Amino acid sequence: MLATILTGGFSSRMGKDKALIEVHGRTILDRTIELLKPYSDEVFVSIRQDQSEELNRSRHPMLIDDMSFKGPMAGIMSASKHNSSTAWIIVSCDLPFLDDETMTQLLEMRAKDKDATVFSNDEKGIEPLCSIYEPSLLQKLQQNSEIIENMSPQLTLKKMNLNIIQPRSLNALYNLNRMTTEISDKLEIE
Repeated sequence: MLATILTGGFSSRMGKDKALIEVHGRTILDRTIELLKPYSDEVFVSIRQDQSEELNRSRHPMLIDDMSFKGPMAGIMSASKHNSSTAWIIVSCDLPFLDDETMTQLLEMRAKDKDATVFSNDEKGIEPLCSIYEPSLLQKLQQNSEIIENMSPQLTLKKMNLNIIQPRSLNALYNLNRMTTEISDKLEIE
């Protein structure tokens, strides 16, 4: 199994690069890489082409986003093109509370006979950016790339055969796009 951390977004809502925000003295990117290593044969950082020279990203194996797709699908499609014969852990770079318990739950409850294992998310229905994408899904994405090029991962996944699991901790899936002063203080963001 491989993993990719989606960092190719522009962080326009946040106003600064979410992957490089420091929490307790470490970037969210570095923290997420370390978190995923025990669960993956290799952890990649999915980036836009113009991010390839950034020191914080260039220290890690990179996948260049396929910009013929919009948003997170650009990174997901790059992963599928890199290797569609293995499962991928797909994680966004803006989950500061993601933890071992959540990752262990995701892998323990994985259903290889489904297209993906995803967490239920009360706000959006499912959380497509902390999930396991199976080879069957990656191949479907490649075969239907014209159809999905403008779709969000959530809309794309809703059309697939999913294993939807309830997270033990909703906080682990908290996304930085909803940053509040209270959360900022809790994270000790620098």
